[in-house]
Amino acid sequence: MYDTYRTAGRGLHLIFLGQIFCLFSFIPLLGAFLSIAGLILHILGLNTAKSAHPSLQNAFMVAIINVVVAVVSIFVAPLGIVITILSLVEFYYICNGACALLADKGDHYQADNGRRVWKLYMGCMVVTIICTALAFIPILGLLALVVAVIAAIVLLVAGILFIIFLYKAHQSLMS
Repeated sequence: MYDTYRTAGRGLHLIFLGQIFCLFSFIPLLGAFLSIAGLILHILGLNTAKSAHPSLQNAFMVAIINVVVAVVSIFVAPLGIVITILSLVEFYYICNGACALLADKGDHYQADNGRRVWKLYMGCMVVTIICTALAFIPILGLLALVVAVIAAIVLLVAGILFIIFLYKAHQSLMS
C-alpha cells in the first residue's frame, strides 16, 4: 500500500506543478508556453497517479476527453459549457481520489480539507454556470453579472486552496 501512496503522491506533485505553471498563463507570449507545459504536467500527473485509485483513473480519462473537446471547440464554439462541466467532473475525481487515499493512510485532516475545497469549488462553478445562463435575460443580466463577479473571486480562492491541497496531499502521501 505504501507504493500506492507514493505513486499517488508523485502524480499529485506533477498536477500541483502543472497548476502552478498555469497560474502564469496571463504573461504575454510566455504564458502560452507555460499553459501548455502546465497541461502536459497535469496530464502526466494524472497518468502517474491513475493506478493508485479508481477516481484518479477516472480523472485521467475525463482530462483526455476534455482536451479533445477543447480542440474541437476551436471549430465548434458552443462547447465551452461542456469543457466547464468536464473540468468540474475532473476536479471532483482528483479530490475524491486524493481524499480517499489520505483517509486510507490516516490523514483525515487533509482528506477533510480536500472535501471542503471540492465543495467550495463546486458551489462556485454551479453559481457561475447559472449566472452565465441568466446573463442572457435582459433584466436578470446585471444581477447575474454582480453575482458572477463575486463567484469568480471565491473561485479564485478555491483554486488557490486546491493548489495548497495538492501540495499538502503530495507531502502526506510521500511521507
